[in-house]
Amino acid sequence: MQVNGTSAGELQLVEFANDDEQLHIEAEAESLLLLGHALPFQEPVVARGPFVMNSEQEIMEAYRDYQQGKFGSWS
Repeated sequence: MQVNGTSAGELQLVEFANDDEQLHIEAEAESLLLLGHALPFQEPVVARGPFVMNSEQEIMEAYRDYQQGKFGSWS
């Protein structure tokens, strides 16, 4: 698939800069597109595994809290 002239693979998220009024999508096979929108966060975003935080330090703290059982348990 081509999105605004850039290749996009299966299950790939494509982010737009909101700098144009048109969107050009060219699908080479039957495709399902999910479109969404939101206001930009205007802050740093760091993702590692299941966690999304604002810094590497916060990610490390989340992993430490998880390993110490601070998120609860299934029992």
